[in-house]
Amino acid sequence: MAATGEQTLKEKIKTSPLGAYLIYGDEDYLKKIYVEKIVSAVVDDDFAEFNYHKFDGKEASLGDVYDSVEAMPMMSDTTCVLVEDMPLDTLDESGLSLLKDMVANIPDTCALIFYMRSINPSSKNWDSVRALFDEYGTLAKLEKKESGDIIKTVENAAKKRGVPFENGVARYLLECVGNDLNTIHNEMEKLCAYALGRTVTRADVDAVCSKTLEAKAFDVMRSLHSGKFEIAMSKLETLISQKEEPVMLLGAFITSYMDIYRARAAVVSGFGATEPSKYYDYKRKEFRLANASRDGKGLSLPAIYECIEILAKADDLLKSYETDKALVLEQTLTKLAAAESDGRR
Repeated sequence: MAATGEQTLKEKIKTSPLGAYLIYGDEDYLKKIYVEKIVSAVVDDDFAEFNYHKFDGKEASLGDVYDSVEAMPMMSDTTCVLVEDMPLDTLDESGLSLLKDMVANIPDTCALIFYMRSINPSSKNWDSVRALFDEYGTLAKLEKKESGDIIKTVENAAKKRGVPFENGVARYLLECVGNDLNTIHNEMEKLCAYALGRTVTRADVDAVCSKTLEAKAFDVMRSLHSGKFEIAMSKLETLISQKEEPVMLLGAFITSYMDIYRARAAVVSGFGATEPSKYYDYKRKEFRLANASRDGKGLSLPAIYECIEILAKADDLLKSYETDKALVLEQTLTKLAAAESDGRR
């Protein structure tokens, strides 16, 4: 069975929002947004108290839901029943029969939404449940978007607000805050408010966005790879003063060099820099390999090996009990700078 995607669901809500829905998938932000769209399209706010019925699926019975679905609208043309996180995949035969009767014969005045907000059903009954909604209602699986799609979404949303993004800035935003759509949306709103109608730049992202620890550590590496050792050290000292976890910082440093190694190995072997994304977990993070290819340009493979060895020794030191972790990081950065300087000659 093929679940409905975002675009089809959007059209369904726009043209005929009534009916039964099963909304699930791993993109929490999109699930929340489209549940809200259905509720908004169906419920008259003035009479929501009478016509909007919301259930905690872990506590409510299917019979309670059925009664609300069958209830007539009051002072409105429609009703909406929202059920969050009901473990439908654990229903027995009689429960599945009741669910089928509800979904197949839903009144034409009602929107019934089973919203898998925080659970991910996986038992054998899940296929039977999905089949019911596929046949009689709307089966909508909302999955995480690829980076390219997220970038387009961000750029279009900002443009609608009269605050266009400078070329490449939306991608940079993702690099800084990660791929969680809820976080990206919040940071985009901050940027639009900060820019006040002008074009958003990378400097704006640096000024107002809450970067992930990985992104902060990559900033250190980016300065180092550009030959700006003093700036890299200053950024590292700032992170240390902010009590960022040294082991996590070092882990991000290691990731940076592994990206460079993989990208360089791919290019040397006659492939594109992003080829390793087919074999390693770079889903929605392919840009890291492209960045690594740029950052590692001119750096010899022996120098990359030496840097990875320096980081491995630092990892051992950080995990020992009696060591000044800040000093280890600072010494490691100095050694990396020297290795890169020699390796680019």
